[in-house]
Amino acid sequence: MPAIALLSDSACDLPAPLLAQHAITLVPLFIRFGDEEFPDRYELREMFWARYAAGEAPRTAASPPPIFADAYAQALKEADQVLMITVTGVHSSTYHHAQLAAQAFRGRVQVFDSRAISLAQGLLVLRAARRIAQGATMPEILEDLHQARDRLRLWIYLDSLDAIQRSGRLASAMQTLKRASAAFSIRILLDMREGKLHLMGIVRSPRKGIRRIVREAQGRRAEAVAVAHTRALARAHTLADAAAPVLAYPREHILIAEAGPILGAHGGFRALGLTIIESPRA
Repeated sequence: MPAIALLSDSACDLPAPLLAQHAITLVPLFIRFGDEEFPDRYELREMFWARYAAGEAPRTAASPPPIFADAYAQALKEADQVLMITVTGVHSSTYHHAQLAAQAFRGRVQVFDSRAISLAQGLLVLRAARRIAQGATMPEILEDLHQARDRLRLWIYLDSLDAIQRSGRLASAMQTLKRASAAFSIRILLDMREGKLHLMGIVRSPRKGIRRIVREAQGRRAEAVAVAHTRALARAHTLADAAAPVLAYPREHILIAEAGPILGAHGGFRALGLTIIESPRA
């Protein structure tokens, strides 16, 4: 029986082969089109993108506590403890729901807020999986995750304002962005600090967006790197190609994966995200 079972939610965007390789169980978040709701599962993602392309406006929702409780109970049939790593609690109630469900398990379930989204969350999940495989204890893993989270960086390029405007994630900056968008064809850049998305700047083209993200990475060294995208694989490879030498990180080790409906609902088509765990400074 493994000592620790590792769970995360579907916002982490890790590809299915990696989930299977590291025995990671996903708790699905939920997508809504009007009154219709369905879980964020890999087999339903093509349907999501087809409906999004047809003009339907999606919304996202956290899983309720009973779904987390069921997942914990199932995992504890084969493990002594459970570690659940969630999407940022700043923009989602997922962490809160996961914590509520954990209270019934008398300390056998630990919930960690990644303060991240998509593959930034995913890199922390993979880090925990490797530490579990090495035989680390729960306190050791949690301490390592806290340290890695402090060194986590995420920069995002959005090709359109539409999805982020609907989501309300940047309400305070939206009027300024809409005025700029009316005068120019703009794309926006975001970063994430302390689990919250912040407007980093605006650019006029994908090429300039990639260049700006790489400039933000300049002077840093990374121990883990990933690029997420929404229906923009060629651009994701371009970003990875440009970031690898700047970060002194092997290009072949950069994880590239398509983000699912959780990021897609808020970022739209052709979004990109570069995430790194910075190497500790000497």
